[in-house]
Amino acid sequence: MVGMFSPKRQRHTGFAAAEQVRNAQDPTPSQVAAAMVTVEVQPPTQVQAGAVMYPPLVISSGNEDAYDFVQVCLIDSYGRILEDQLYGTLSMSGKSLDDRHASRSTRAREYTVFPDLIVGYAGVYALQVNAIRMDYASPDGAAAIIAASTMTSQIIVYDESVAAEIPSPDEQTLLRRLRRDGGFGVPRAPR
Repeated sequence: MVGMFSPKRQRHTGFAAAEQVRNAQDPTPSQVAAAMVTVEVQPPTQVQAGAVMYPPLVISSGNEDAYDFVQVCLIDSYGRILEDQLYGTLSMSGKSLDDRHASRSTRAREYTVFPDLIVGYAGVYALQVNAIRMDYASPDGAAAIIAASTMTSQIIVYDESVAAEIPSPDEQTLLRRLRRDGGFGVPRAPR
C-alpha cells in the first residue's frame, strides 16, 4: 500500500472533523478556517531506522487557534497507529516566531518543531499530527480533544543508512528563521 501517501515534498493542511465540533453540528466556515494545522516542513522521505529524522517536522497553526499542544504519532501503510515505534519528543506546545521582517500573516502563526523524531523499525509510514485542545469544563473531568489533524507525506524507513535529505528552498528558509529565533531547537543538517 505504498501509494497511500504522497511522495512529494509539499505542505499538508488538516481540518477539524465535523464530529469534533462541540455541539455535533456542521462546522461553520469560520470554525473550519480556525481549526487548521499545516505541515510546513515535511519529514524526510527516507531515513535509517534508529536515526534522527532530518529535516525535522515543523507544524504551524494560526495564533487564534488556541491549541494547548501538538502531538505526533506513527501510522503504518494500513492506517494503524503504531505505539512504541516512534521515539523522541512526541508532544510540543506551539510558539510564535519573533520575526519583525516577516509578513504580518506569517507573524500571526505559531510553530511547533519536532527536532528529534526517530522510527525504530524499517517499513513504510507517515506521521499523524494532532492539534489538541484541553476541555476543563467537561462533566467527566479534563478531556483532550483533537481539534485538528493532518498527515505528513510518506516516510520509508530502511535498516541500512540512507543519504541525508535536503529540504526544499522554502523549508530551508523557514528552518533558518526558526533556528535564528533560538527557541525552537532546530537541529543543523547532518554531515
